[in-house]
Amino acid sequence: MLGYYRRRWKGVAIGCLIQPVVCLVIMGVVAVGIIIYKQIDYTMEMNSAMVTVKSIEQDVNGTDTLTWYLKVDEECFLDSEKKSDRFDLIRLDSLDTGVSVEDRIVVRFDIKNQKATATDYDQPAEVVDVKWDKVRDYFSK
Repeated sequence: MLGYYRRRWKGVAIGCLIQPVVCLVIMGVVAVGIIIYKQIDYTMEMNSAMVTVKSIEQDVNGTDTLTWYLKVDEECFLDSEKKSDRFDLIRLDSLDTGVSVEDRIVVRFDIKNQKATATDYDQPAEVVDVKWDKVRDYFSK
């Protein structure tokens, strides 16, 4: 209406043309903000892992490299090209220093010698990164 009072019908026409452009700009800014937030959240998930394990899964569509991020808060984050998911982290035994994810991934720790071994369905998997201070904290609970 402000355009109408200032320039009559020309102001209304200009306002009608500018309004969709402003709406698209605002929607773009919101979309970019959401993408940046998701990327930061994803990076924080990866950095909070006490152990990172990589394994290879073969199916009818080919092979897929799975990256498992095992976290201290008893949660596991799975990331791959085809899927990403969350699982619960299960401690194997109160005396044992090992954890399991969905009866699939098993990671055993030798805290004294700082060695970790992992298996994926009883096949060897690669332990990419271990943050030993987080592992000690997890097993001291």
